[in-house]
Parts: sequence; C-alpha cells; structure tokens
Amino acid sequence: MQPTRQPDRPEFIAMATVLMATIALSIDVMLPALGEMASELGVESNRRQMVIVALFLGLAAGQLVFGPMSDSIGRRPAIVIGAAFFAVGGLICAMATTFETLIAGRLLQGAGAAGPRIVTVALIRDRFEGAAMARVMSIIMGIFIMVPVLAPSLGQALLLVMPWRGLFTLLSVVCVGGALWLLLRQPETILAKRTFRVGKFVAAVLEVLTERRAMAFTVAGGLCYGALMGYINSSQQLFQETYEVGTLYAVLFGCAALFISVATLTNARLVKRFAMDRICVLAVSGLIIWSLAFMGMMMIMGDLPPLWLFMSANCPALFLLGLTFGNFNAIALEKLGHIAGLAAAVTASVLTLVGAVAAGAIGFSYNMSLYPIFLGYAVCGAIALILMLLPSAKS
Repeated sequence: MQPTRQPDRPEFIAMATVLMATIALSIDVMLPALGEMASELGVESNRRQMVIVALFLGLAAGQLVFGPMSDSIGRRPAIVIGAAFFAVGGLICAMATTFETLIAGRLLQGAGAAGPRIVTVALIRDRFEGAAMARVMSIIMGIFIMVPVLAPSLGQALLLVMPWRGLFTLLSVVCVGGALWLLLRQPETILAKRTFRVGKFVAAVLEVLTERRAMAFTVAGGLCYGALMGYINSSQQLFQETYEVGTLYAVLFGCAALFISVATLTNARLVKRFAMDRICVLAVSGLIIWSLAFMGMMMIMGDLPPLWLFMSANCPALFLLGLTFGNFNAIALEKLGHIAGLAAAVTASVLTLVGAVAAGAIGFSYNMSLYPIFLGYAVCGAIALILMLLPSAKS
C-alpha cells in the first residue's frame, strides 16, 4: 500500500541514513571479525581481505544497474530489490561453510547495497532541491563521518555476544528494516517513470568514459580511495597480529579514522576559498612526500617502527587522503550535467572498481611490515597526481 503523505524531514533523514549506511556498516563492522573468519574457514593470511574487496566489486557492478533501474520502475521498488539482494547475500555469508561461498555472498551483498546506497541519493534529490537538499545531505554525511570511527568498536562489542556469522544476519535485518520503513512511510517520488532504452544508456556511458577530465579525476579518485582501502583491508592483521593490540584494534582504528572525518569537514571550508582540483593536487602531493619520507625513516629504524610512530605517520596520511574524497566526483561531473544521474552512476562504478583493484593489490602485498601500506599511498598518489596534471584533465 502506497503511503499518502511524505514523512517529515527528521524522520526522512533518519530513514535515508539507515538505507545509505548499509555499505559503510558492511565494511567497518566486519573488520574485527576477519581473523575469526579466516581461522574458522581455513583461509591463508592475506586472502581474508577478499571479504572487503568482494563487497566493492559487487558494488561497482550494482551501481550501474540500480541508478537507471530506479528511473524506470521507481525509487521504492529499486531500493526494495537492492535490499532483498543484500539480505540474501548476508544470509549466504552467515551460512557459508567455505571461503568461496562467503565471497559469493559478499559479491551479492555489494551488488544489492548499491540499491539503498545510490537510489536513496536520487530519492533525496526528488524531495529536496537547492539549499534544502544541501542541508539534508550535510546532516546525513555528518552522521556518516562517524561510521568508520564507531563501527569497528560496535563490531568488536557484538563479537562478545555473537559469532561472526551473526554480524551478517544483523546487517541483513537492518537493511530489510530500512526498506520496510521506506515502504510504510515514503510515497513514490517519481510520477512519470522513464522507459529504459539500451541505445541511450550505451551512448551516455560512452560519453562519460570518453570525457577526459571526468575520467582522469574519476580514476585518480579511485586510486586514492584504493590507497585508503588498502590500509583498511590490512588493518586487522596490522593491529591485531603485527602489533598484537587485541581488542584495542577498534579504538586505534577509530582514532585514525577521526582524521578522515576532520579532513572531510576541513575540505568543506577549503572549497569555499580554493579550487577543488588545486586542493586535490596539493593534498596528493603532500601524501606522496610524507609517505616517501616515512619509508626512508623505516629504512634507517627498521621495517616495524613502534606503534606510536606508525600512528603518528598514518594519521596525517589519512587526513591528506580525506581532503580529496569530497572533490573528485564533483570535478568529474562538472561537464556532464545533462546526464548527471547516469554519469554519477558510471563514475561511481569506475571509481569503485579502480579502488577495489588498488586496494586488493596493496592488501594482498601485506607482509607484516608497513612498507606495502605506505608504498601504496605513494604509488597510488603518484599515478593520481600524473592523471590530474595531464593537459586533458585541466579545465
């Protein structure tokens, strides 16, 4: 049954936050459980990181599907279908007896998560515009900023009262609950649905992929995101096995994540005074120099410096990465306003795919030292910087 009136703004913001948080929670809540998963399923050390990488591969594919789908069949059905795929994927993970089955479930989870994650943004755009939309998105993103800080601690706490399989079941319940909330309270926001045409879809995709500035900054953004995810993929092994901090892992991870949150808020102020591409170039240049300097110091002090020194080096690196994330996608879409919805889906998919590949390369190279992480920062940063400085990437 279709609701007859729109929920008020506070309720809508809460509903949208639950739906959009699906993907973030699916990453960060799971991090403390990676060791238990690897132990129970007999997984070699670095292969456990596929639990994170597979989610992003599914997300990259799902974003291309659910954006156009929501224009054709409506926002509500697209979100519900995505939530259903996510829930089924979560149940497959919860019942998995082999690592391969677990990864298959994560791929399905990632593809399904694209529905609530991407289509909810379109739903917000349908309901609000201009300053009102900016305020709603600011509130939601303000909540989002705290997810990487708090979610690992939540996952660590949940592991005290349930096995790792219970985390997948709980996430499925949360996602389905958000979809039911939407069905009960939010009317459909598209009154005139658009017929999906393959030819038009392909033409728009080709236009995005051949727009050089858009692709340069999209791939650069994917590399920077991949550098971050390479660290996140390795973080459970790094903190709990290399530095042997035990349950303090969630606290230390959250403290480091705060620097990304602060950078995001800082960037919101910087873009009022400086060009977005200039901020990205300077931040990435600083990341390269900082990472190379720290690796040089490790060559003198040893491959594994004290934990406090690693944190002192990693937190500024995360801050510099955090300065870029709000800018890359906005720059990529500057010249694609006439196909903004589809362009956003394509660029998000490319960015996610590049990030997943880069993160996998960094994570699978983890060797109980800090070199793969900081080399990942430096190499991904260097390629991203070259892309941003190409003549075709300039305004």
